Amino acid sequence: SKTVVYDSVWKVVNAVNDCDLFQMEYPSCHEEQRQIAKEFENCSMAGFKNCGGCMDGMLLCLEKPTNDECDRVQVDSGKFCCGCKGKFGLNMQAVCDARRRFLDVSLRNPGSASDYLAFITSDLKHDLGTKGFLAENLCIYGDNAYVNNSYMAVPFLNTQSGVKDDYNFFHSQVRINIECSFGILVNKWLILKSPLSASIKMDKLTAL
Repeated sequence: SKTVVYDSVWKVVNAVNDCDLFQMEYPSCHEEQRQIAKEFENCSMAGFKNCGGCMDGMLLCLEKPTNDECDRVQVDSGKFCCGCKGKFGLNMQAVCDARRRFLDVSLRNPGSASDYLAFITSDLKHDLGTKGFLAENLCIYGDNAYVNNSYMAVPFLNTQSGVKDDYNFFHSQVRINIECSFGILVNKWLILKSPLSASIKMDKLTAL
């Protein structure tokens, strides 16, 4: 029956999420982090040696959540609407390596949340801000939605020529890997090409 099929699907989803092998958490091992940076160095036209991963946000599109579900999760339906894209969804923050494999994923905020807000409420932000978590001289590459600091490298603003503009070009050449990762994800899992059903509860949506 249809019900049995759905029960089976959710058992598989939960089994994958519960499996340690598939946990999407940025590695704390410095040796692994340096290996990630080495792979980025090999593909960087400028030979950047300090990239421990590329980060960006992606809107996972949903149908407009029902009033009952909004009441249950205590979030107004308008908060799920992304003003930039005019679509309902969830803000997914992710980090990838040079082979475009996801290293860390956070799915905690509705679509209206900025990438920066979604980042600072993630476990990864806490880890990166902890002294000694990242190997020496490594950082994460992000766009201007984030803030430049000791563990995050973002492009210079308002540059049109010179060394800063050159840096932005090569920074983008490395950072584009996360955009490609999102493209691969959506084309691999075609369910993500259409808004996910409002009939699915929010905790199941995040698990899915």
